[in-house]
Amino acid sequence: MTDHKKPTHIMGVSLLHKCNFNCEHCGYIYIGDAEDHVIHPGYRLTWNQIMTAISECTSLKNSYWNLNYTGGEPTLWEEDGKDLVDILIATANAGALPTYNTNGSYFYDYDRTYGFFHKYIENADTPLKTFISMDKFHKNYDQETGRAKSLDNILKVLETFPNDKRGLLPTHVVIIVTKDPDSSLPEEMKQYYGSMGITFGDFPMLDIGKAKNLREQLPEFSGYPPMPVKEGSGPPVLVLVGDDYYVGNTRTGKLGRMLDLYSDAI
Repeated sequence: MTDHKKPTHIMGVSLLHKCNFNCEHCGYIYIGDAEDHVIHPGYRLTWNQIMTAISECTSLKNSYWNLNYTGGEPTLWEEDGKDLVDILIATANAGALPTYNTNGSYFYDYDRTYGFFHKYIENADTPLKTFISMDKFHKNYDQETGRAKSLDNILKVLETFPNDKRGLLPTHVVIIVTKDPDSSLPEEMKQYYGSMGITFGDFPMLDIGKAKNLREQLPEFSGYPPMPVKEGSGPPVLVLVGDDYYVGNTRTGKLGRMLDLYSDAI
């Protein structure tokens, strides 16, 4: 099994604009109602663009990249018979750490959940972390019972793996919270799934997208501490949108020209 290394760099990869949810607080423009956002309806990365980005990351010397796939809803991405799990496998086999953010709807079906995780484990030995957005704005869990079909199916599938393989597939629930102290998920729900290894973390609503209309509910947030930066090592966090690399909201480079950003990797 591959050693669990800590990434030195992170890249968010926006796979597509499409989403099958229409959340009131949507912060990432899944329905295209924000003219100032770089992702618009119809946007989608191609397989070749994704493979170029993976190749660029893994070719940099003295680096270990976490490629985090987002959307829209990344489980909706497909091209010529390939889907998200093929991207995750290609990322792992190229020598990077794959993760992804999802609303969890793909995992409502047990057979599909089984096929997704077994295909990954049969073709890669790198840890794969699933981040599921599940909060009081979504309808992807039962608010009366504090249970979620996606989490139940993932846990059921994990039981089909031996312990060493099960440990490669952690799941973390991202909870969007507001200024309301009761805006997080029920404690009983966290404890129930937490006892089986699923972790939970509050994340503040961001002042972007439709969340701008909910400004009075936005909590204070200073952001995560920055990753350490060594001179010449380039930006530790990038975002790929189409053929452009971004740092924050600033376009900083072009796909296929990543070495321009990392002088000590040449």
